[in-house]
Amino acid sequence: MNFYIYQHKKADTNEIFYVGKGKGNRLNSKNRNIYWHRVVNKHGFIIEKIIDGLDEELALFSEIEIIDVYRKRGITLVNMTNGGEGTSGYIHTKEHKEKLIGNTHGSSTWGMTFKGKKHSDESKAKMSYARIGNTNKKGKTLSAESKAKISNAMTGKIILKKRVLTEIEVREIRELLGYRNIAILARKYKVGESTIRRIRNNEVYKDVI
Repeated sequence: MNFYIYQHKKADTNEIFYVGKGKGNRLNSKNRNIYWHRVVNKHGFIIEKIIDGLDEELALFSEIEIIDVYRKRGITLVNMTNGGEGTSGYIHTKEHKEKLIGNTHGSSTWGMTFKGKKHSDESKAKMSYARIGNTNKKGKTLSAESKAKISNAMTGKIILKKRVLTEIEVREIRELLGYRNIAILARKYKVGESTIRRIRNNEVYKDVI
């Protein structure tokens, strides 16, 4: 019961930009991704612990839920995944490691939620089998205090409009603008040329770092 959920906020605007799960001194660590460092270098950061006193399984589920809710509310996070990874002591199989090789750069799934997708019957069966005998959460409920903390932590911005491009795609477009013309990029990402121009001129997606 020594895990917790925390978030990082921009020091100058108090905007949430990162959510994590950890224990010990993890919330103070600066061993983060490049997008986290870009935000911190520009704005600085403050740390806020959202929920404390969790077992690891509950912390993983809480991290996934909070990241999902934040993104649905339009809060821009620099988290490279949807949370729930990083289980202590977990070792990837050789087969899994081979699948991961070369499969991170330019991934179009980073920052995406599971909304609109469905688990296959095979995946459901595997998840069901993996939970056989698992009593970690048996009979466990969140206290009123913990529920209140989660509710307060998930209070964020309201979604103003549905975006066509993901944060990763916007970053890719910015990197490619010097090498490919606007028409090519518009066809590749299936948007209008005006959208590419507005990204180039920093008129849209200003919050994407």
